[in-house]
Amino acid sequence: MSCGKPHATPCTEVVASISAYIDGEVTAEQYQVITVHLSECPPCVHEEQAHRAVKGLVVRAFSRTKAPATLHARVRATFRSIDEQ
Repeated sequence: MSCGKPHATPCTEVVASISAYIDGEVTAEQYQVITVHLSECPPCVHEEQAHRAVKGLVVRAFSRTKAPATLHARVRATFRSIDEQ
């Protein structure tokens, strides 16, 4: 994917980081680099929008689903055992 214009950061690098970018899991420098790229590259903006849409669908689909109490208990037990190490 590319708009055909040269960019300081290749589209492949931006697309590989889109999910982390959306989730706020990139450094401030990475965030700035990706933001600049997105301001210049419509195909990458489309990719970002698609990722955001999918994440939104997943959140909506699972926000009404409750995890079973047994899963909650197992997760709590796991965290307790990690804390004890």
